[in-house]
Amino acid sequence: VVSLITLPLFHSFGQVVLMVAGTYSANTIVLLSRFEPQAVLETMLREGVSYWAGVPTMFWALLQHAKATGADVSAAARTLRICCSGGAPLPVEVMRSFEQTFGVRILEGYGLSETSPVATFNQIERPSKPGTVGFPVVGVEVACVNDQDEPVPAGERGEVVIRGPNIMKGYYKRPEATAEAMRNGWFHSGDIGIIDDEGYLAIVDRKKDMILRGGFNVY
Repeated sequence: VVSLITLPLFHSFGQVVLMVAGTYSANTIVLLSRFEPQAVLETMLREGVSYWAGVPTMFWALLQHAKATGADVSAAARTLRICCSGGAPLPVEVMRSFEQTFGVRILEGYGLSETSPVATFNQIERPSKPGTVGFPVVGVEVACVNDQDEPVPAGERGEVVIRGPNIMKGYYKRPEATAEAMRNGWFHSGDIGIIDDEGYLAIVDRKKDMILRGGFNVY
């Protein structure tokens, strides 16, 4: 596997999902110092990249670059086997357009730095549902709860709570914040989600005051 990293390694997505996991899997890792669509396409072609992960703005930018320049992406598409998206919700139209253009499936996942970072992920052996972030990863439990920390029925909105060996020990020197987030044995994400009757999780809103820009949290 030839893995291309265009995400910053100070962020848990690039550091754990790509660098650490790629090293553990004995992948060939190709690094770019910053994301630039033309450089990404050239690197994919030159290095025979088979795996690439990014935030939604990167997928959108690569698509727009290919359309604006008329770039031939067929050579890069021949070696790509899988792509992954995270950091923010991937718009369904971007997912479908990228998959059609590059002929590769995008697996979308969800997590936070507090969950090391992946909590849920779409799986290769199961079909993806556009607009969802898949199922809990091995050993991790995910639920949606109301303000009384009671599970809500399938299909209803609730705060996403997570527990498992991936959860942080706590916020550094912030015991009150740790106690607020780690209630009743569950980490409270501050995200509002819906779990459907097949177990797929969709993130639909934020409970806390925060926006996502380019995969980064802005409070």
